[in-house]
Amino acid sequence: MADLSAADPVADYVSASESEGHGSEHSERSQNAEEDKEDDLLAGFADDETSVELMHSRLRSLEGLSFERFTELKYLGFRQNLLSDTTPLASLAKVPTLKELDLYDNRLKRVDSGVAALTQLEYLDLSFNNIRAIEGVDAMTDLRDLFFVSNKIQTIENLSRLTMLRQLELGANRIRVIQNLDQLECLEELYLGKNKITRLENLGGLRKLRILSIQSNRITRIEGLEKLELLEELYLSHNGIERIENLEANTKLTILDVTKNRIAELSGIAHLQQLEDLWASGNQLASFENIEAACGALSALRTVYFEFNPIQLTQPANYRRKLMLTLPQITQIDATLCRR
Repeated sequence: MADLSAADPVADYVSASESEGHGSEHSERSQNAEEDKEDDLLAGFADDETSVELMHSRLRSLEGLSFERFTELKYLGFRQNLLSDTTPLASLAKVPTLKELDLYDNRLKRVDSGVAALTQLEYLDLSFNNIRAIEGVDAMTDLRDLFFVSNKIQTIENLSRLTMLRQLELGANRIRVIQNLDQLECLEELYLGKNKITRLENLGGLRKLRILSIQSNRITRIEGLEKLELLEELYLSHNGIERIENLEANTKLTILDVTKNRIAELSGIAHLQQLEDLWASGNQLASFENIEAACGALSALRTVYFEFNPIQLTQPANYRRKLMLTLPQITQIDATLCRR
C-alpha cells in the first residue's frame, strides 16, 4: 500500500508556484492600490479648480500626481505632510496662474528644483521644515510673501533680487547677524524672532518697513532704526535691553513691545504721540512717578502692560487703581479693560 504521508515533489512544486503567483498578484494589487489612492487624492478636484489643498494627507511623494491638468490653479497647499522632495512640481512652471504654494510642516531639507522652477510665485511658505540655507528662490522676482519659519537657517542670503517682497518671516532659525537686506526696498514686515541676533544693524535700506519683530534674541541696545521713519510696530520682547532709546525718528510707532527685558526706568518715548500700545511687562519698573513722566503726555495711549514689574508685584491691590489715576487716557491695563 502506498504511503500517503510521503511528500510528493510534483505537488510541492505546483503548490509553491501557486503560492508565488498569489504573492506576486498580492504585491501588484497593493502597488496598484497605492497608485489609485494617490490618484484619488486629486479625483475630487475639477480641471478648472483654482485652489487645491492636500493638508495632513501623509503624503511622502508627489510622484504620480497629475497637477498639469489644473490650468487655472492659483493656490496649491501641502501643509502637514511628509514630503522630502518636490521635484515633480516643476511641471507647474507652465501654469502662469499659480501664485501661492504652501509647504508648511514637511520634511524638506532644501529648496529643490521643483520649487525653484516656479518663478511665477507671489507667496511661498516653507516654514517648519529642515532647510539649512536660503536658496532656490532668487529667481522668484514676483514674490510678495516669503516664510522660512522654524528651519535651520544660519545666514540671511540670496534675497537681493526679490525687490517686490513685502513680508519676510525668518523666525525660529539660527541667524546671528542681520544682513543682505539692503535691496528689499519694498519690504513692509520683517520677522526675526527667536534667533541668536545680538545687534540691530543693516536695516537702513528698508525705508518702507512698518513692522519689525525681533523678539527672543540677544539684543542689548535699541539702535540702527533711525532711517525707518515709517515704522509702526516694534517688537523687542525677551531680550536684554536696559533702556528705551534712539527712537527719535520713529514717530509713527503705534505699538512698542519691550516685555521681559531689563528696563528699570521708562524714557525715550515722550515724543511718540501716535503710540497706542506700550507693552512692558516683566521688567524692573518700580515708580508710578516715572511712568507718569514718560507716558502722561501720550494722548493716543490706550493699552499698557506693566504686570510682573515691582509696581505690580509689591502692591497688587492698588496697582490698577494707581495706573488709572496716573494715566487717565488708558482704556486697558494688561489683559483687562478699565472700569471707571
